Amino acid sequence: MTTGIVGDLGADRSSIIVDGLSTLSYHQLEEQVESLAGKLPQRELLFLIGSNDIPFLTCYLASLKCGAVPLLLGQGLASEHLDRLIQTYDPRFVFLSDGASWNRDGSKEEWRLGEYACYRRERAAPKVLHEDLALLLATSGSTGSPKLVRLSLRNIISNAESIIQYLGITADERAITSLPFNYSYGLSVINSHLRAGASLILSNSTLMEKDFWQQIGNHRITSFSGVPYSYDILLKLRFGQIDMPSVKTLTQAGGRLDQNKMKQIHAICREKKIRFFPMYGQTEATARIAFLAPQDIEAKLGSIGKAIPGGQLWIEDQNGQRIETPNITGELVYAGSNVSLGYAECSADLALGDVNHGVLHTGDLARMDAEGYFFLEGRRHRFLKIFGVRVSLDAVEEIAESKGWKCAAHGVDDMLVLFVAESQNRHPNTLKADLAESLSVHPSAIKVRLMSELPRLKTGKVDYQCLSRML
Repeated sequence: MTTGIVGDLGADRSSIIVDGLSTLSYHQLEEQVESLAGKLPQRELLFLIGSNDIPFLTCYLASLKCGAVPLLLGQGLASEHLDRLIQTYDPRFVFLSDGASWNRDGSKEEWRLGEYACYRRERAAPKVLHEDLALLLATSGSTGSPKLVRLSLRNIISNAESIIQYLGITADERAITSLPFNYSYGLSVINSHLRAGASLILSNSTLMEKDFWQQIGNHRITSFSGVPYSYDILLKLRFGQIDMPSVKTLTQAGGRLDQNKMKQIHAICREKKIRFFPMYGQTEATARIAFLAPQDIEAKLGSIGKAIPGGQLWIEDQNGQRIETPNITGELVYAGSNVSLGYAECSADLALGDVNHGVLHTGDLARMDAEGYFFLEGRRHRFLKIFGVRVSLDAVEEIAESKGWKCAAHGVDDMLVLFVAESQNRHPNTLKADLAESLSVHPSAIKVRLMSELPRLKTGKVDYQCLSRML
């Protein structure tokens, strides 16, 4: 395919399997993409709203082929969030399923693909799209925000090739879409496997559903990916007792996995002869930035590892100078051809070129040990001041988790709020006292709110925006 993403390994190789009912070869996929690319507009903004299925995948690939610029959005996006994005970016075209909630007034249906339809918004204003702009993704966890990441085709291909290299993905792999398509991590699984000529099983089932595990067995899945919450679920499901002999690789990204849980997962994977890769990435770098090889997990527990092939990592101080001394904390900086062009916050920004120039200041605080392995220490902007004491919210969550509490830390200056979902039947005042002592702040500055479960995004990450509304 001329998109440069999909592998070309012969007309008969199966590439996509959907719910065990439909199978597409690479040749059939190419035919569908070619047909749809002829219907799509060139150099127009297109909102794609859907889930892990053939129409959504085909429209994504066809958009890249013909030069349309898609913004990928999830099927469950709240109508008010979608309306806000449409008002901000004013797309000419919207592609979505019949069941999606959207005010179609002033729009004309152009064509259909299964249960999806493409609508033309007649009053949309003309836009200037930069020649390198190929794809738009919402920043991680903020699909209701107008702030988007601008990506080029070079970004997408570069990251896919790096992932293929360090994971050793071959045409014999069979991956299942265990994450949403519109999430950069989930999309990277699709891009890398298609580029390697591997097979994909498109699924919208979760790890909690029987259907997911039936698909693992029926289709002889060789790998799947998860965020920390996914691995919480795996452990609750007694991962060690789950029979999945075809699975050879598991990957984890999307946030910090508790070190004790990582040890458990690694031990079980080793017993099952499964390779387990903890990884680190950001949407701003297309998807992935660093990985920890399975053989390094025990010696470097808690590390994000080293940069992906073709990338570089280093630490900078507040003055932008590189820190060469081991174990000194500063901002983590990444350079590579997968670094995005920059952000967009309004439709005029779609005309911008590459403002990052291949370098991403991640906003994460980190240190590098003497052997060149990187360890995250928190976010630059995830801090509160409690009576003059600077407190890292990431560190608070880590301390609480080490004491057996599953919680999300939030709040405002002089008031730390802990939303607690798991407390092992202990009184919340115990947590308050423990943290007050650990942080050297007065207990009156800490509030604990019990919840049946933490609100989460479809990616499994804690929904901090939702918690902000509950302060």
